[in-house]
Amino acid sequence: MQDKIKEIVKQECHEGDLDLKNTPITSLGNLKEVGGYLNLRNTQITSLGNLKKVGGYLWLENTPITSLGNLKEVGGYLDLKNTPITSLGNLTEVGGYLNLRNTPITSLGNLTEVGGYLDLFNTPITSLGNLKEVGGGLYLENTPITSLGNLTEVGGYLNLRNTQITSLGNLKKVRGYLNLRNTQITSLGNLKKVGDDLYLGNTPITSLGNLKEVGGYLDLRNTPITSLGNLEKVGGWLDLQNTPITSLGNLTEVGGDLDLRNTPIASLGNLKKVGESLDLENTPNLSWEYIPKHLHNKIEEKKR
Repeated sequence: MQDKIKEIVKQECHEGDLDLKNTPITSLGNLKEVGGYLNLRNTQITSLGNLKKVGGYLWLENTPITSLGNLKEVGGYLDLKNTPITSLGNLTEVGGYLNLRNTPITSLGNLTEVGGYLDLFNTPITSLGNLKEVGGGLYLENTPITSLGNLTEVGGYLNLRNTQITSLGNLKKVRGYLNLRNTQITSLGNLKKVGDDLYLGNTPITSLGNLKEVGGYLDLRNTPITSLGNLEKVGGWLDLQNTPITSLGNLTEVGGDLDLRNTPIASLGNLKKVGESLDLENTPNLSWEYIPKHLHNKIEEKKR
């Protein structure tokens, strides 16, 4: 095996797959490119040397690697979980998922795109740097992240629960669910669409700003929300119980239940459709005359 490794690292380019897991390799020598996958799991590799590109996946789990050095591109996934990695070096693109769970990483450096999911759970990450797009889910729960920086789109879910996030920065679209429960978020910034559920329970959010559509459930219970901003459609149910909301603004459609219990709501605004029930228990400011007749059969717990 040692002789085989010596021959491999003399090359600058290895066209196929390279499986070196559980070997005594400590250096990649002259290697600049691997055409297929590169598996270095459970090795003592500390540096990638001159390596600039891996065409397939790169597996570095359970290694003492601290930096990716000159590496610029990984065509498949990049697995770095449970490593002491502190720098992504010159890395700009990962075609598949990027797993940094349980690492001491604090910055993504020059990284601009991740084609699959990005897992940063339980890391001390404070900034996403130059990252603009994540093709899959983005998991940031239990991190000290405060801003999403240049990120504009997340192709899957975005989990920011239990973080110190206060701004979504340039983010415009989340195709999956967005979880902001138990954060100090006060504004959704430039966000216009959430493809699935949006969880904002127990946050200091006061307005939804530019948001126009939520594909699933919208949870705003127990928040100081006073305006739905530009919101026009909620595909699932909308929970506004125990909030100071007084108007639904531009909202025209709720696909599921609409819960307005214990609110000072005074007008349903432009609301045209509620797919399931409309709960108006303890809404003394909303008179029957201001409730559209086509919604009367949806109402629960409203005294005349």
